[in-house]
Amino acid sequence: MEELERVGARVARIRKQRGLTQVALAKKAGSSVSMVSKIEGGYASASSQLLGAIAQALGVDTTVLTGSQDGPEQLHEMVPTIRRALASVDLYDPDAGPEQISVLRSRVVELNSWRRATKYRKIGLALPDLVEQLLIAGREYGEPAYALLADAYRASNTLAHKLGYADLSLTAMDRMEWAARRSGDVLLLATTHYLRAAALARIGAGKQALLLLDRTMTDIEPFIEADRDAAAVWTALHMRAGTIAATLADSAGSQQHLDEAARVAESVGNRVVYETTVGPANVQLHAIAAAVDLGQGGKAIRIAKTTALPGDMATERRTHFHLDSARAYLLNRNPDEAIEELHQAHALAPEHFRASTTVKTALQTAAAQQRRASYGLRSLANHAGLVD
Repeated sequence: MEELERVGARVARIRKQRGLTQVALAKKAGSSVSMVSKIEGGYASASSQLLGAIAQALGVDTTVLTGSQDGPEQLHEMVPTIRRALASVDLYDPDAGPEQISVLRSRVVELNSWRRATKYRKIGLALPDLVEQLLIAGREYGEPAYALLADAYRASNTLAHKLGYADLSLTAMDRMEWAARRSGDVLLLATTHYLRAAALARIGAGKQALLLLDRTMTDIEPFIEADRDAAAVWTALHMRAGTIAATLADSAGSQQHLDEAARVAESVGNRVVYETTVGPANVQLHAIAAAVDLGQGGKAIRIAKTTALPGDMATERRTHFHLDSARAYLLNRNPDEAIEELHQAHALAPEHFRASTTVKTALQTAAAQQRRASYGLRSLANHAGLVD
């Protein structure tokens, strides 16, 4: 299974070509020497954010470490269309009349449901026309239309990120922030920063991402006592900061952010606010991811075993739970349990599984740990589009 033996070996090869030791690479990436060693040796599966930091330190694009963008072909075929949808905010037919705002709202609600359910093909088919209609509606209806447009741009960011197009993801974030500012909604704007921070971290700009999050938290802190939605966004910002700090090997900072998120999440409850999953359960999911990126596999597994996922939690978040649990088991050198978690992720979200870089790196790590690839691993590799 040669296609599964990639990321760690590539990191090591490029590091040596750059004349870097593991110590030097860890310092440049803001990670720990232990984590770099484990990734290279096939004992740890890096998150997309940690891989972004390592790629930046090596001076390469993340796809050089993970391989080509080999997600579902039918999704990649939509990328030029999505690029056109994001290319401009003022090039539409000036004589076209807008659809009714109620109709557009229903279409965006459906789009958001597809995003949470990881129905990426449906998103790609619907986005270009919907974005154009919302741009026209913004001219007529103003703030309500721009709020809906921000959600549409968020869906385009999701698709771009899942398929590994960092440039397109950042463009989508620019558009989302542009629309959010025109919506007049401070919390929607803060939510765009929550998403932009992740996009920055994926290209190795974790420190800048934390600065953005800190600034945004300062902006909305005055509202969190009186406004439950503001408190929900506040928890999301701290969750994001907790996971990004973990990729920078800042264990104390990560824990501080996650503790604050957990404290406020108790009053927020498990729900969706501004199309973002919040609440105690999602804080637990972020804590698992952070523990893995800090090299704390045992801690991550303990958290996972005590986490109860709400029945109505979005498929996307449930899938991340299983993927990060798999990464935790790999860190503890238990590939069989990791493969079980990956099977769960595939059953929940086949499109996400096929497109996800995290899935591919986890499979590569599992292959490195198994002396002989099991049938289950080979089956998952085929589902992920890896050559067997």
